Amino acid sequence: MVHVVLSGGSGKRLWPLSREHFPKQFLKLYGEQSLFGLALERLKSPNAKFLVVCNEVHYFHALEEITKAHLEKHTQFLLESAGKNTMNALMLAALACDSNEILVISPTDHIMDKEAFNTALQTALDCAKNNHMVLFGIAKKPSNQYGFMRCEKAQNGVCAVLDFIEKPTPEEIAKLQQEDGDFYINSGMFVFKAGVFLEACKQHAPQMLEACKKVYLSAKKLPTILKCEDMADLEEGSVDVLLWQKCKGLKLVPLDAHWQDVGHFASLQASLPADDVGNVAHQGTLLNLHAKHNYTYSTPDKLVCLLGLENCVVVDSKDALLVATKTHLDHLKELVLCVGEKYPNLLKTYPLEYRPWGSFEVLLERPFFKVKLLEITPHKRLSLQKHQHRSEHWVVVEGVASVVVGEKSLSVPTNESVFIKQGQIHRLGNDTDQPLKILEVQCGAILDENDIERLHDDYQRP
Repeated sequence: MVHVVLSGGSGKRLWPLSREHFPKQFLKLYGEQSLFGLALERLKSPNAKFLVVCNEVHYFHALEEITKAHLEKHTQFLLESAGKNTMNALMLAALACDSNEILVISPTDHIMDKEAFNTALQTALDCAKNNHMVLFGIAKKPSNQYGFMRCEKAQNGVCAVLDFIEKPTPEEIAKLQQEDGDFYINSGMFVFKAGVFLEACKQHAPQMLEACKKVYLSAKKLPTILKCEDMADLEEGSVDVLLWQKCKGLKLVPLDAHWQDVGHFASLQASLPADDVGNVAHQGTLLNLHAKHNYTYSTPDKLVCLLGLENCVVVDSKDALLVATKTHLDHLKELVLCVGEKYPNLLKTYPLEYRPWGSFEVLLERPFFKVKLLEITPHKRLSLQKHQHRSEHWVVVEGVASVVVGEKSLSVPTNESVFIKQGQIHRLGNDTDQPLKILEVQCGAILDENDIERLHDDYQRP
C-alpha cells in the first residue's frame, strides 16, 4: 500500500494567509500542526509507504513535515514543475508505482476522525484488492462545490455508484434526487490499484496518459525524488471530470468521520472553537460588542475590536488586510485575480518565509535597507554565499552563531555582531541544540533574494 499525498494548489480561497510559495496545507492553522501534518498523522501505519506529490517549489515545506512525522525512510517525492490538476498528478503517481500496488489517494486540506477513517479505509482496501476503484463518500447536503453521487444501498459497507456529477447545478441536483438511491458528496479521497487506474485512463483519457508517460520517462530519478519536468504543455484537468464522470462500475465507501474540507474561511471557522456568540479569534486577542459569527485572524500581539459586525471575515496579515462578508467568500478568487494584476508579489510570498535551514521574516523594508529576523534550526546552516549588491550586519539576539567570513571561522554569542562586506564570502549556521535568532540589516542598492551567489549548499539549490 502506498499513500499518495496530494499537496498541490495555492489555496487562493484562504488568501492572504495562503500564498503560492506557502500554501494553506503548510500553514500552522491548528497550534503547531498544519493540515499536511494532520494528514500524515492520520495515514501513518507500520508498513505504509508514502509518495508525496507536490510542486517543486514546495519540496522543502513537504520535507520538513515528513521529517517532523519521522517518515523520511518511508517516503518518495514526486515533484511537479507545473500544477496541472489532479488527473495528471494521479497518472504520474500511478506510473511511478508497481501496477499491483494499491494506492490510497489523500489530499491535504481535510480534517476528520482518524479511527473512523481507518475503519472505512480497511473496507476500501478489501474492495480495491478485487480490482475495483473506490471513492469515499460523505452523506451531506449536495453542493455545487463538490462532486455529487447517487448510489445503490450499501452492502457490507460498500455501495455501487450509479451517477457521478462534478459540481452539479441546482437543476441537476433536483433531477438526481427524484430518482432512487442514496446520495453522497465526493471527499476527494480514492483507493485503487495503480494498474487498474491506468487502464481506465487509457480508455477515457488516452492522449493525456501518453503525454504523462513521456513526462515520466524523461523525469530525473534521484534516490528519493522523481522530478517531473516539461509539464507546461500538459492538458489540465481534474480526475472527477475526466474519469469519475465517465467510468462505470465505481464503488463507494461511506465515510462517517466528521469530515471537513478546509478550503475557505467559512469551513476554517467551523473547524475551530468559537465563543458564546459564534466568534472565532484564530490568532490575536478579540474584543467584541454587538458582534457575532465572525472569523478574525491577526498577529498574536494585536488586539482586534469588532463593533456591530456579523458574519464577516477579518484577516490582518503583515502585508495585507482582508475584510469580507461570508456571503461574498465565493468571489474571493475574483478579488485575488485583481490583487495579482496590481500587486503580484502579494500572491506569491509572505513576509515570513521558510527555508530548509529555518525561516526569515522581513520586519522593515525601505529603499537602500532591509531588516530581517532569521531563525536557524539547530544543526542547520545557510549556503556558503556572497552578494554583489549589498552588505549585511548580523546581530545575534538568541543563541550562538557559527559564522564563516572570508577565511575566518567565528563563534558569535548573544548580543554580539558581525559585518559582512559587499562581495565577501560568508556563511551562517547553528551548531548547537538550541534555537538561533539573528537580526540582519541589509544595506545596498539592490536588496533582492536573487542577489545570492551560492558557492556551496547542503540542500543543492541553484
